[in-house]
Amino acid sequence: MIKYNVKNEKGISLATLVITVVLLMIITTILATNSYDSLQLSKLNKLSNDIQALEDRIASYYIQKEELPIDKSRKYTKSDLKDIKDLAKGDGDEYYLLNLNMLDNLSLNYPRAKYIINVQSHVVYNMEGINYHGTIYHTYKNS
Repeated sequence: MIKYNVKNEKGISLATLVITVVLLMIITTILATNSYDSLQLSKLNKLSNDIQALEDRIASYYIQKEELPIDKSRKYTKSDLKDIKDLAKGDGDEYYLLNLNMLDNLSLNYPRAKYIINVQSHVVYNMEGINYHGTIYHTYKNS
């Protein structure tokens, strides 16, 4: 009786197997794309949080010391920063590298990144930026 049942089972057809594999590939592609977008959006949000934290800390530092926590050895101009497309139009032409060691108790998502600040507007930019849907963002403010 057992041998009879095994002989009569037909199993799955090749067409069913191919359809199942194709559907799994489509679902995997959709999930991978959505997770990539979520990861990029998360990076952009972390950049925004870092810059907001820096600007808040810099404002406090500026009130106390009446100077910016910058590395005065290297001055940047807009022509030096031509790769940064989202520089604010109202900014002056003086940018300096931030000295993060001058800011106490600072916790950043990207602590090794290079941040610059505009002397006139005090807007902070991440020099590397975050790529989101083909656009590289260096700050959270609109230009």
